[in-house]
Amino acid sequence: MSTMKRVLGGVLATLVGVSTALLIGAPSAYADAGPHRSRAIDEVTTGTQINTLGDTRCASCHRAHTAKSPYLLAASNQTDLCFTCHGDGGAGAATNVQSGVNNRDGGALRGGGFDAAMIDADNATKDMYYNAARNSYSATNQVIPTLAAPAAVTSSHLGGPNVVWGNGPISATVDPGTVTSASTKLECGSCHDPHGNGNYRILKPVPNNAPSGTNPVTIPDTTVKVYTTDNYWVAADEPAFDADTEFRTTQYLGATSIQDPTPVVKTVSASVAANGGVDMYLANVAAWCTTCHTRYLAPSGSWRTSSGDAVFTYRHTGENISGEVANNRNCIQCHVAHGSNAEMSARGSAVEWPGEALAPETRSTDSRLLRVSERGVCLMCHNV
Repeated sequence: MSTMKRVLGGVLATLVGVSTALLIGAPSAYADAGPHRSRAIDEVTTGTQINTLGDTRCASCHRAHTAKSPYLLAASNQTDLCFTCHGDGGAGAATNVQSGVNNRDGGALRGGGFDAAMIDADNATKDMYYNAARNSYSATNQVIPTLAAPAAVTSSHLGGPNVVWGNGPISATVDPGTVTSASTKLECGSCHDPHGNGNYRILKPVPNNAPSGTNPVTIPDTTVKVYTTDNYWVAADEPAFDADTEFRTTQYLGATSIQDPTPVVKTVSASVAANGGVDMYLANVAAWCTTCHTRYLAPSGSWRTSSGDAVFTYRHTGENISGEVANNRNCIQCHVAHGSNAEMSARGSAVEWPGEALAPETRSTDSRLLRVSERGVCLMCHNV
């Protein structure tokens, strides 16, 4: 998600030299079209022609003297502004992230939606086969189909104030994470750069709620852009990987150790490398997620070895890259980015929030952005 020429741009202060040699190359085109495609030039020039820089785009979002919200926005808040194009009835973009649908062809957006999503979370399937190498049965051909129409979400990455779970360093005392306020709550611009930055999905290398001093995680943009899916179990950006050799890498970002989740550059297995490596999105997205959820990045073995944290003590592997389009033990394999309509009933799928007591009255049916109802996402891989 070749040798990772453009993946990071300074992952760790101690690896600046390595990052420069391995990860920085020719800049890609600014992500996507529309008003996000800024043409401003951050370099010394003379006689720069203004009408080539995107002068017609400013007024799409801003007002100099009659703005309705901070940053001179033309709408009452950032979310409403983004939804004028990327929402229900928005004519400026095909990607309707409000309802998780492509407005042009009706396809299901890979990241779900903030108000509704098209994940058929109740009808996930898999095939079983006898794995002779393991002397046990294994799963394959997992499918999470799409709905015919969006359904209301049960969890969303938008809004607040709420808790940024796992935000902060490993702590021996109970600390579920940072509580956001009205001024720091999650908005579209918390994760995305509204003016464009050349990165994958215009993601900010350091999201707004990341702790001070967080090292940037930059995922380079792709030439091929596919926003929809017909199988929500496929987490990788398969079209980009197949079409763009520059989007392939044999390196990825993983945790330093079980007790230290700081991302470091690692190398995929020889078998994965022999098959072309992995796409740069998969290679880096787990580390990008953990710029905010800092204690979640966990290597293999974290299920049986304590991290030393009082809340996030034993953790599922979150950095694994198998090289396949699915079955990666990676953040984005189990969770969608924007919002999920999966259902979690009180009959067994309701679980406590991190750091709370186990009493049933404290449990929540929030779907935690998972792709399958009733925590069935576990059974997509495990046979128990």
